[in-house]
Amino acid sequence: MITTITLNPAIDTRYFIDDFQEGKLFRADKIVKSPGGKGLNVTKVLNQLGADVTATGIVGGKNGEWIREKLKERNIKEKFYICSKETRVCIAVLAKNSETEILEASEEVEENDIKGFEKVFSELLEKSDIITISGSLLKGVEKDYYKKLIEMINSKNRKVILDTSGATLLEGIKAKPYLIKPNFDELEYITGEKISDEHKLKEAVVKLKETGAENILVSMGKKGAMYFGERNLKITIPEIEVCNTVGSGDSTVAGFAKGLHDNIDLEETLKLSMACGMSNAQKTETGLVDIEDVKSFMEQIKVEEVKL
Repeated sequence: MITTITLNPAIDTRYFIDDFQEGKLFRADKIVKSPGGKGLNVTKVLNQLGADVTATGIVGGKNGEWIREKLKERNIKEKFYICSKETRVCIAVLAKNSETEILEASEEVEENDIKGFEKVFSELLEKSDIITISGSLLKGVEKDYYKKLIEMINSKNRKVILDTSGATLLEGIKAKPYLIKPNFDELEYITGEKISDEHKLKEAVVKLKETGAENILVSMGKKGAMYFGERNLKITIPEIEVCNTVGSGDSTVAGFAKGLHDNIDLEETLKLSMACGMSNAQKTETGLVDIEDVKSFMEQIKVEEVKL
């Protein structure tokens, strides 16, 4: 089984307003709401790929009830810890040439909530072989908390994929996750240096490996990605028409987790990973892919060896 962790989920609300501008009144003709948070996007895509996946994390209030109900409607298994705090809402306004996001901060959780989640997760961990940890931490949770979870997972000889940012990512890497998926901004934060070319990128990767990262998948937007691990590979993707980039990184994580779970060849796993991200970029809803598009994109993606 694959278990996805979303400690800080949300109701993703997307407003489509072509001529959106700051400081004016608009009426949204199209609104899309879905269970959100990076880990739930991973969950939704894994479910579409036919994986045996269970979502966990912390939810609360009416928003938490809504998320759990929507997952149930999609036949997605979940085992969340239920707290007394209200789960947040995140808003995105999509215009013709821009995307504006407003992300609510979570309410602060208490120590008993963290312990309650850990009990739930410990039970799931016994039945899981792949675990993904995605997104931000709740208020009240220490920045090195993912490090603690990764150590718990590694003690059971399970594989963990970590997709977060900032100090949370930096702390999490110290526990040696199987895979991290940073973009350029996140690499620059970690290394404290501007990554202006492939040489600088490789220098940053060496630093990450020295910190504890085992395998690194670097997102490069329309340029594809680079993978550094047991092999060093460049992934080139075809040009596509993009509708919405939010959730594409999460879809990429889902594809990699599925390939890893199914013991697929590394090159094919990377193709599946990138194809899922591409398919999601063409959808209005986060965490949504088209399986036929994924298959088509995989045939067009190129993977080649590079030197570190």
